[in-house]
Amino acid sequence: MLPKNVRSERNSGGDNVSRTITVCRIDVSPQEVDAGGDLTLKGQVSLSSTDDLHWQNVLIEDHDGGLIETIELTGFDGESNATGEIVVKAPVRPGTHVWRAICRGQTLGSVSHEDTSTSFSFIVKPHLTRVVVWDAPPTVERGKRFGIKLGVSCPSECRPKGWAVEVLDHEGNRQATATLSVTPWPGTATLYYAEVDLTAPDSEGLFSWEARAPGSGAEIPHAEGTARFGVRVVHPAECRVTVVAVDTERHTPVRNAKVVMHPYRAATDARGVAQIMVPKGAYRLFVSGPNHVPFRRDVEMTTDVTIRAELALELGISDADIWS
Repeated sequence: MLPKNVRSERNSGGDNVSRTITVCRIDVSPQEVDAGGDLTLKGQVSLSSTDDLHWQNVLIEDHDGGLIETIELTGFDGESNATGEIVVKAPVRPGTHVWRAICRGQTLGSVSHEDTSTSFSFIVKPHLTRVVVWDAPPTVERGKRFGIKLGVSCPSECRPKGWAVEVLDHEGNRQATATLSVTPWPGTATLYYAEVDLTAPDSEGLFSWEARAPGSGAEIPHAEGTARFGVRVVHPAECRVTVVAVDTERHTPVRNAKVVMHPYRAATDARGVAQIMVPKGAYRLFVSGPNHVPFRRDVEMTTDVTIRAELALELGISDADIWS
Protein backbone atom coordinates (compact mmCIF):
# COMPACT_ATOMS: atom_id res chain seq x y z
CA MET A 1 0.00 0.00 0.00
CA LEU A 2 3.07 2.27 0.11
CA PRO A 3 4.18 3.68 -3.27
CA LYS A 4 7.96 3.89 -3.83
CA ASN A 5 9.85 6.80 -5.33
CA VAL A 6 10.59 6.33 -9.02
CA ARG A 7 14.30 5.82 -9.67
CA SER A 8 16.11 4.69 -12.81
CA GLU A 9 19.87 4.30 -13.19
CA ARG A 10 22.06 3.61 -16.25
CA ASN A 11 25.82 3.01 -16.24
CA SER A 12 28.20 4.98 -18.43
CA GLY A 13 28.24 2.26 -21.09
CA GLY A 14 24.47 2.29 -21.28
CA ASP A 15 24.27 -1.49 -20.99
CA ASN A 16 23.07 -2.34 -17.47
CA VAL A 17 19.83 -0.85 -16.17
CA SER A 18 18.58 -0.86 -12.59
CA ARG A 19 14.85 -0.34 -12.27
CA THR A 20 12.96 0.35 -9.08
CA ILE A 21 9.57 -1.06 -8.22
CA THR A 22 7.36 2.01 -7.88
CA VAL A 23 4.26 0.29 -6.50
CA CYS A 24 4.04 -2.81 -4.34
CA ARG A 25 0.54 -3.08 -2.95
CA ILE A 26 -1.47 -5.77 -1.19
CA ASP A 27 -5.24 -5.57 -1.07
CA VAL A 28 -6.65 -7.43 1.92
CA SER A 29 -10.27 -8.38 2.44
CA PRO A 30 -11.99 -8.10 4.83
CA GLN A 31 -10.25 -5.36 6.79
CA GLU A 32 -11.82 -6.75 9.97
CA VAL A 33 -11.79 -10.53 10.26
CA ASP A 34 -12.83 -13.01 12.94
CA ALA A 35 -10.00 -14.72 14.82
CA GLY A 36 -8.69 -17.61 12.72
CA GLY A 37 -10.94 -16.60 9.81
CA ASP A 38 -10.19 -16.35 6.10
CA LEU A 39 -8.26 -13.42 4.65
CA THR A 40 -8.15 -12.83 0.90
CA LEU A 41 -4.95 -11.25 -0.43
CA LYS A 42 -4.17 -9.89 -3.87
CA GLY A 43 -0.96 -8.10 -4.88
CA GLN A 44 -0.04 -5.48 -7.47
CA VAL A 45 3.50 -4.57 -8.55
CA SER A 46 4.59 -1.80 -10.95
CA LEU A 47 8.05 -0.75 -12.14
CA SER A 48 9.51 2.53 -13.29
CA SER A 49 9.26 0.88 -16.70
CA THR A 50 6.51 -1.32 -18.03
CA ASP A 51 8.08 -4.77 -17.59
CA ASP A 52 6.24 -8.07 -17.40
CA LEU A 53 7.22 -9.70 -14.07
CA HIS A 54 5.21 -12.89 -14.43
CA TRP A 55 8.32 -14.79 -13.33
CA GLN A 56 8.51 -13.06 -9.95
CA ASN A 57 6.93 -13.90 -6.57
CA VAL A 58 5.68 -11.71 -3.76
CA LEU A 59 6.46 -12.99 -0.26
CA ILE A 60 3.98 -12.40 2.56
CA GLU A 61 5.49 -12.27 6.06
CA ASP A 62 3.87 -11.78 9.46
CA HIS A 63 4.98 -9.25 12.06
CA ASP A 64 7.68 -11.64 13.30
CA GLY A 65 9.12 -12.19 9.83
CA GLY A 66 7.61 -15.65 9.47
CA LEU A 67 6.66 -16.63 5.93
CA ILE A 68 2.89 -16.82 5.51
CA GLU A 69 2.58 -17.40 1.78
CA THR A 70 4.30 -16.90 -1.57
CA ILE A 71 2.16 -15.35 -4.31
CA GLU A 72 3.12 -15.54 -7.96
CA LEU A 73 2.66 -12.59 -10.28
CA THR A 74 0.45 -14.02 -12.99
CA GLY A 75 -1.18 -11.03 -14.71
CA PHE A 76 0.22 -8.11 -16.72
CA ASP A 77 -1.96 -5.38 -18.22
CA GLY A 78 0.83 -3.51 -19.98
CA GLU A 79 1.46 -1.20 -17.03
CA SER A 80 1.38 -3.24 -13.83
CA ASN A 81 1.69 -6.84 -12.69
CA ALA A 82 -0.85 -8.56 -10.46
CA THR A 83 -1.20 -11.75 -8.51
CA GLY A 84 -4.27 -13.89 -8.31
CA GLU A 85 -6.32 -13.98 -5.12
CA ILE A 86 -5.18 -16.30 -2.36
CA VAL A 87 -6.86 -17.15 0.94
CA VAL A 88 -4.86 -17.40 4.15
CA LYS A 89 -5.86 -17.88 7.76
CA ALA A 90 -5.88 -14.84 10.02
CA PRO A 91 -4.13 -15.04 13.42
CA VAL A 92 -6.25 -15.92 16.43
CA ARG A 93 -4.88 -13.11 18.59
CA PRO A 94 -7.31 -10.15 18.54
CA GLY A 95 -5.98 -6.71 17.65
CA THR A 96 -4.34 -4.89 14.76
CA HIS A 97 -1.83 -6.99 12.81
CA VAL A 98 0.77 -5.55 10.44
CA TRP A 99 2.18 -7.89 7.79
CA ARG A 100 4.72 -7.22 5.04
CA ALA A 101 4.84 -7.95 1.33
CA ILE A 102 8.33 -8.32 -0.16
CA CYS A 103 9.20 -8.14 -3.85
CA ARG A 104 12.67 -9.68 -4.25
CA GLY A 105 15.14 -8.01 -6.57
CA GLN A 106 16.30 -10.13 -9.51
CA THR A 107 18.34 -9.71 -12.70
CA LEU A 108 17.27 -10.71 -16.17
CA GLY A 109 19.94 -10.06 -18.77
CA SER A 110 20.97 -6.46 -18.54
CA VAL A 111 17.99 -5.44 -16.38
CA SER A 112 18.01 -5.73 -12.59
CA HIS A 113 15.18 -5.04 -10.17
CA GLU A 114 15.83 -3.91 -6.64
CA ASP A 115 14.18 -5.27 -3.51
CA THR A 116 11.21 -3.43 -2.17
CA SER A 117 8.55 -4.08 0.44
CA THR A 118 5.33 -2.66 1.77
CA SER A 119 3.32 -3.11 4.93
CA PHE A 120 -0.40 -3.74 5.15
CA SER A 121 -2.65 -4.15 8.16
CA PHE A 122 -5.94 -5.69 9.22
CA ILE A 123 -7.88 -6.12 12.44
CA VAL A 124 -8.62 -9.48 14.09
CA LYS A 125 -11.79 -9.59 16.18
CA PRO A 126 -12.82 -12.17 18.77
CA HIS A 127 -15.76 -14.30 17.71
CA LEU A 128 -19.22 -13.22 18.73
CA THR A 129 -20.90 -15.08 21.58
CA ARG A 130 -24.68 -15.28 21.69
CA VAL A 131 -26.45 -16.30 24.90
CA VAL A 132 -30.11 -17.24 25.28
CA VAL A 133 -32.19 -18.22 28.33
CA TRP A 134 -35.38 -20.26 28.26
CA ASP A 135 -37.67 -22.31 30.51
CA ALA A 136 -37.43 -19.73 33.31
CA PRO A 137 -40.62 -20.07 35.43
CA PRO A 138 -43.02 -17.09 35.33
CA THR A 139 -43.02 -16.93 39.14
CA VAL A 140 -40.95 -18.41 41.97
CA GLU A 141 -41.80 -18.44 45.65
CA ARG A 142 -39.27 -16.56 47.75
CA GLY A 143 -36.30 -18.63 48.78
CA LYS A 144 -37.35 -21.58 46.59
CA ARG A 145 -35.21 -23.49 44.10
CA PHE A 146 -35.93 -23.18 40.37
CA GLY A 147 -34.25 -24.14 37.13
CA ILE A 148 -33.49 -22.49 33.77
CA LYS A 149 -31.76 -23.51 30.56
CA LEU A 150 -28.88 -21.52 29.05
CA GLY A 151 -27.73 -21.73 25.46
CA VAL A 152 -24.54 -20.38 23.83
CA SER A 153 -23.81 -20.21 20.12
CA CYS A 154 -21.08 -18.77 17.88
CA PRO A 155 -21.93 -17.56 14.33
CA SER A 156 -18.68 -19.23 13.19
CA GLU A 157 -20.04 -22.56 14.49
CA CYS A 158 -17.29 -23.06 17.06
CA ARG A 159 -17.62 -25.98 19.47
CA PRO A 160 -17.22 -24.50 22.98
CA LYS A 161 -15.53 -27.54 24.52
CA GLY A 162 -15.20 -27.07 28.28
CA TRP A 163 -16.71 -23.59 28.05
CA ALA A 164 -18.28 -22.42 31.32
CA VAL A 165 -21.29 -20.15 31.77
CA GLU A 166 -22.39 -18.34 34.89
CA VAL A 167 -25.48 -16.67 36.32
CA LEU A 168 -25.28 -13.37 38.21
CA ASP A 169 -28.11 -12.05 40.37
CA HIS A 170 -29.49 -8.51 40.53
CA GLU A 171 -26.62 -7.46 42.81
CA GLY A 172 -23.92 -8.92 40.57
CA ASN A 173 -23.26 -11.94 42.78
CA ARG A 174 -22.48 -15.23 41.08
CA GLN A 175 -25.34 -17.65 41.78
CA ALA A 176 -24.25 -20.62 39.66
CA THR A 177 -21.76 -21.88 37.08
CA ALA A 178 -22.14 -24.70 34.59
CA THR A 179 -20.26 -26.32 31.72
CA LEU A 180 -21.89 -26.36 28.30
CA SER A 181 -22.94 -29.62 26.68
CA VAL A 182 -20.69 -31.35 24.14
CA THR A 183 -23.62 -31.75 21.71
CA PRO A 184 -26.03 -29.05 20.49
CA TRP A 185 -29.59 -28.66 21.71
CA PRO A 186 -31.92 -31.00 19.76
CA GLY A 187 -33.06 -29.44 16.51
CA THR A 188 -30.18 -26.94 16.40
CA ALA A 189 -26.72 -27.08 14.84
CA THR A 190 -24.66 -24.80 17.08
CA LEU A 191 -26.64 -24.04 20.27
CA TYR A 192 -24.75 -25.64 23.15
CA TYR A 193 -26.60 -25.61 26.44
CA ALA A 194 -26.60 -26.19 30.19
CA GLU A 195 -29.34 -26.69 32.78
CA VAL A 196 -28.81 -24.55 35.88
CA ASP A 197 -30.45 -24.74 39.33
CA LEU A 198 -30.89 -21.43 41.15
CA THR A 199 -32.41 -20.09 44.36
CA ALA A 200 -34.88 -17.20 44.38
CA PRO A 201 -34.25 -14.15 46.61
CA ASP A 202 -35.95 -14.00 50.01
CA SER A 203 -37.86 -10.82 49.13
CA GLU A 204 -40.75 -10.43 46.70
CA GLY A 205 -40.49 -8.48 43.46
CA LEU A 206 -39.23 -8.63 39.89
CA PHE A 207 -35.43 -8.96 39.67
CA SER A 208 -33.20 -8.72 36.60
CA TRP A 209 -30.55 -11.46 36.49
CA GLU A 210 -27.87 -12.11 33.90
CA ALA A 211 -26.50 -15.20 32.18
CA ARG A 212 -22.95 -14.70 31.01
CA ALA A 213 -20.51 -16.64 28.84
CA PRO A 214 -17.03 -15.14 29.39
CA GLY A 215 -15.64 -16.84 26.27
CA SER A 216 -12.27 -17.41 27.92
CA GLY A 217 -12.62 -21.19 27.87
CA ALA A 218 -12.78 -21.47 24.08
CA GLU A 219 -9.79 -22.47 21.95
CA ILE A 220 -10.30 -19.39 19.76
CA PRO A 221 -10.87 -16.03 21.52
CA HIS A 222 -14.53 -15.10 21.90
CA ALA A 223 -16.15 -11.90 23.09
CA GLU A 224 -18.16 -12.09 26.26
CA GLY A 225 -21.85 -12.80 25.67
CA THR A 226 -24.70 -11.95 28.03
CA ALA A 227 -28.47 -12.33 28.27
CA ARG A 228 -30.75 -10.84 30.90
CA PHE A 229 -33.83 -12.56 32.26
CA GLY A 230 -36.42 -11.74 34.90
CA VAL A 231 -36.95 -13.55 38.19
CA ARG A 232 -40.37 -12.72 39.65
CA VAL A 233 -40.47 -13.67 43.33
CA VAL A 234 -43.90 -14.05 44.92
CA HIS A 235 -45.51 -14.81 48.27
CA PRO A 236 -45.95 -18.53 49.00
CA ALA A 237 -49.05 -20.01 47.38
CA GLU A 238 -52.13 -20.62 49.55
CA CYS A 239 -54.92 -21.49 47.12
CA ARG A 240 -55.29 -23.84 44.16
CA VAL A 241 -57.23 -22.62 41.13
CA THR A 242 -58.46 -25.36 38.81
CA VAL A 243 -59.62 -24.10 35.41
CA VAL A 244 -61.66 -26.32 33.07
CA ALA A 245 -61.78 -24.88 29.54
CA VAL A 246 -64.72 -26.14 27.45
CA ASP A 247 -65.97 -25.34 23.94
CA THR A 248 -69.51 -23.96 24.44
CA GLU A 249 -70.97 -25.47 21.25
CA ARG A 250 -69.28 -28.86 21.08
CA HIS A 251 -68.92 -29.33 24.85
CA THR A 252 -65.39 -30.63 24.29
CA PRO A 253 -62.20 -29.74 26.19
CA VAL A 254 -60.09 -26.89 24.82
CA ARG A 255 -56.46 -27.94 25.03
CA ASN A 256 -53.47 -25.57 25.05
CA ALA A 257 -55.62 -22.69 26.28
CA LYS A 258 -53.60 -20.00 28.05
CA VAL A 259 -54.64 -19.37 31.65
CA VAL A 260 -53.42 -16.15 33.30
CA MET A 261 -53.95 -14.76 36.79
CA HIS A 262 -51.20 -12.17 36.69
CA PRO A 263 -48.39 -12.88 37.32
CA TYR A 264 -49.28 -16.59 37.37
CA ARG A 265 -49.64 -18.56 34.15
CA ALA A 266 -50.48 -22.06 32.97
CA ALA A 267 -51.87 -23.94 29.95
CA THR A 268 -54.65 -26.51 29.75
CA ASP A 269 -53.84 -30.15 29.09
CA ALA A 270 -55.61 -32.61 26.77
CA ARG A 271 -58.56 -32.66 29.20
CA GLY A 272 -58.83 -28.87 29.03
CA VAL A 273 -57.64 -28.59 32.66
CA ALA A 274 -55.02 -26.29 34.15
CA GLN A 275 -54.06 -25.62 37.76
CA ILE A 276 -52.40 -22.56 39.28
CA MET A 277 -51.29 -22.05 42.87
CA VAL A 278 -51.71 -18.46 44.09
CA PRO A 279 -51.64 -16.49 47.35
CA LYS A 280 -54.93 -15.22 48.75
CA GLY A 281 -56.22 -12.04 47.16
CA ALA A 282 -58.13 -10.50 44.25
CA TYR A 283 -57.30 -11.55 40.69
CA ARG A 284 -58.62 -11.23 37.16
CA LEU A 285 -58.67 -14.57 35.38
CA PHE A 286 -58.10 -14.73 31.61
CA VAL A 287 -58.52 -17.92 29.57
CA SER A 288 -57.78 -17.76 25.84
CA GLY A 289 -57.95 -20.80 23.58
CA PRO A 290 -56.92 -21.19 19.93
CA ASN A 291 -59.69 -19.80 17.67
CA HIS A 292 -61.90 -19.02 20.66
CA VAL A 293 -63.19 -15.82 22.23
CA PRO A 294 -61.24 -15.14 25.45
CA PHE A 295 -62.91 -15.75 28.81
CA ARG A 296 -62.56 -13.26 31.70
CA ARG A 297 -63.66 -13.33 35.33
CA ASP A 298 -62.74 -11.42 38.48
CA VAL A 299 -62.18 -13.72 41.46
CA GLU A 300 -61.41 -13.26 45.15
CA MET A 301 -59.20 -16.11 46.30
CA THR A 302 -59.70 -17.29 49.87
CA THR A 303 -59.65 -21.06 49.33
CA ASP A 304 -59.29 -23.67 46.56
CA VAL A 305 -61.76 -23.18 43.68
CA THR A 306 -62.68 -24.77 40.35
CA ILE A 307 -63.78 -22.46 37.53
CA ARG A 308 -65.44 -23.62 34.33
CA ALA A 309 -64.38 -21.40 31.44
CA GLU A 310 -66.78 -21.76 28.51
CA LEU A 311 -65.11 -20.58 25.30
CA ALA A 312 -67.15 -19.68 22.23
CA LEU A 313 -65.69 -20.05 18.76
CA GLU A 314 -64.33 -16.77 17.46
CA LEU A 315 -66.41 -15.26 14.65
CA GLY A 316 -64.24 -12.37 13.64
CA ILE A 317 -64.48 -10.58 16.99
CA SER A 318 -61.16 -9.15 18.16
CA ASP A 319 -59.77 -9.12 21.68
CA ALA A 320 -60.21 -5.34 21.67
CA ASP A 321 -63.96 -5.81 21.18
CA ILE A 322 -64.12 -8.25 24.07
CA TRP A 323 -62.22 -6.09 26.57
CA SER A 324 -63.68 -2.72 25.54
